[in-house]
Amino acid sequence: MKAHEGTGMIHAGVSPMALRGDRPGQDVVAGLTPGLSFALVRHAPREMLRVLRRGPAVTVEIHWPSGEAGLFLRCRIELSSRDSWRLPHRRHAHQAANHQSSQLAILAMTFLLAVCGWSVGGAEGMQRALLGSTPRPDETVISRENVYRWFGARLLSPAEVPDLFAILTKVCSRAGLARLPDLYCLPAPRDMNAYALGGPERSAIVLTEGLLRGMTRDEIAGILAHEVAHIRNNDAWTMGWATALRRAIDWTSLAGLALLRTSHHHGGMTSSRPLAMLLSAAPTLGQLLGLALSRVRELDADATALELTGDSRALIAALDKLERHHTGSASSRTSAFVHDPTRLLRSHPATSERVGTLLNLAY
Repeated sequence: MKAHEGTGMIHAGVSPMALRGDRPGQDVVAGLTPGLSFALVRHAPREMLRVLRRGPAVTVEIHWPSGEAGLFLRCRIELSSRDSWRLPHRRHAHQAANHQSSQLAILAMTFLLAVCGWSVGGAEGMQRALLGSTPRPDETVISRENVYRWFGARLLSPAEVPDLFAILTKVCSRAGLARLPDLYCLPAPRDMNAYALGGPERSAIVLTEGLLRGMTRDEIAGILAHEVAHIRNNDAWTMGWATALRRAIDWTSLAGLALLRTSHHHGGMTSSRPLAMLLSAAPTLGQLLGLALSRVRELDADATALELTGDSRALIAALDKLERHHTGSASSRTSAFVHDPTRLLRSHPATSERVGTLLNLAY
């Protein structure tokens, strides 16, 4: 076969048995499925043998002189993990589990509110409590004046930070957002943080000055992807609904306790003690459910950010930097957070949990 001015290409599919040792069942490269291709190329790297790593995949390139000046035969062996086909399924399952957990948290808060409402006024009281928990339409206007009043942040323009807007445009395009969020910078050089406001129709992202200075380009891309994920998933609306439910639980349980005390003022509350215990615990239960929902939405935003950037290393590096900044120490790679009861009081998962989830979804 003679190549013309370009390159000639031959592809061959190779079965896993093609790279086995002399003894049956002995893999030269365990857990990898190879693909083989040949090409005649005009230019070759300085090294005759090159090994390239791209996530779970490994590519081996060998260049031989073809006998013709300036022409080389390139043999490329692509080794991809046999488990790589499972990654999309694993990510889909993780996303489905997050959505189910979010729905269960909202359902549990709704049920808790219904019980509190029933204790106050029976079926009618339950109906009133549920109707009163509906969040009002978000009338908050995300404008330059409001964001400055809320955070003290100033609006950034594409001419001022073109690289930052180039990253944001790419991430939003992958996320399918029709409109770019407005970017704001909070003049806090010693703080590293980011905030997402609004939903897909109208949104803004606030970045602190310390974060912009302390993060690399890839790490900033990961953080922007995380905030864009919150916007695309409309997490502000979800958490707004949870907040409305929690407030309704607080007021209804308080009214129920007052009613029980009035009804049993003379005879005590012995007959209604289980109900009184439930009403007393309802605000705490509602708050714990709201925190659990927040943690689930954060994990889902991490997974979406990985989907939007495909760069787990930059996401993990950004999380490590944030952990060092806020706690003074690096995040633990252990699963100690599973046995830590204080994790239930956090609005965000432990960094070790977030890193572990990203590693599980990436490899």
